[in-house]
Amino acid sequence: MLGWMTTWAVRCGIATYSSHLISNLSQKPIILAANDEEIVSGFNEGEIRCWEKNSSDFSLVLEKIKEVKIKKLVIQHHPGQIKFSDLNNLLIDLANLDVEISITLHNTREKPIFFRKNRIDRAITGLERCKNIIVHTSEDVNRISKMGIKKNVHLIPHGIYPFPENIVSIDLPPGRKMATFGFLLANKGFSELILAFSDLKKEGWDKLVMLCADRGDSKKELEKCNNLIKKLHLENDIILKTEFLDDEIAISTLSKCELVVFPYQRTKESASGAARMAIAAGSAIAVTPLEIFSDLEGAIVLPGTGVSDIKRGIMNISEEEINESEQKITRLREKFQWKKISKKYEKLI
Repeated sequence: MLGWMTTWAVRCGIATYSSHLISNLSQKPIILAANDEEIVSGFNEGEIRCWEKNSSDFSLVLEKIKEVKIKKLVIQHHPGQIKFSDLNNLLIDLANLDVEISITLHNTREKPIFFRKNRIDRAITGLERCKNIIVHTSEDVNRISKMGIKKNVHLIPHGIYPFPENIVSIDLPPGRKMATFGFLLANKGFSELILAFSDLKKEGWDKLVMLCADRGDSKKELEKCNNLIKKLHLENDIILKTEFLDDEIAISTLSKCELVVFPYQRTKESASGAARMAIAAGSAIAVTPLEIFSDLEGAIVLPGTGVSDIKRGIMNISEEEINESEQKITRLREKFQWKKISKKYEKLI
């Protein structure tokens, strides 16, 4: 029996990642899901809520694994949900139960100076007992290799959503449009993009479409963005949507924009799930020069993360560069469809 430990049926990148992978597996696993008050859909048969985020107690997980006789387990790990020191203990307990473990590390860069329990090197012993360690970028592979873990490390990029069969875009006004997409969080650079756009309007850009979902913890950032829009008199030029859109609507809407910008300021994530939505749309993409975007072949890299860098970078993008980015992004979409990524997982597990 195969088990899958993940967040589930919530507004979370890892939950979405797991959902797309599992929907393309030949056999559905038992879902060992985190407890969460923000569940957006009900649980079905074979889906069990049995662990708490940021807890060191996994006794119920171990009990359920023994109860339903799970022999293979896939873990979707993020240090913001399970600390590396706690992960280490869990992996050792699972290995002692003779459970074959495949783990996806969605963030290998976590290196807090003070909170040492959440350093990745605190999980070395447990990771060495895994059958498969799955990461998203070559930088992840190198980082783990330097820790002495070189066996059974596999690079599997994020999957890409297919382009919708039916275009179901939100209504957009005419004119030259750029867009951005992702959860409305301070580190994503949305306020910097608004400031840059206020000057880019004079350079031929008519509208900025912001599909920035509020997870429930975005009140401060939403106020900041709304205040900026009002202060800069951009109420008629910026479309800010904070609801959690269905994939088809988000992808369709992004496809109607000439350029999708990811102006991240900082992040320790290994790969961007939000960027995969833009790839699915087949639009040209511009990104700030951060490691999280290093695997996006075809993305236009802006000169920096500051407002002036974002403005100057977008201002200097030629029509030829936009066309070239679109072509490369479309090829990337075909290369990493979820069906292909799921097959890579199945071969390993």
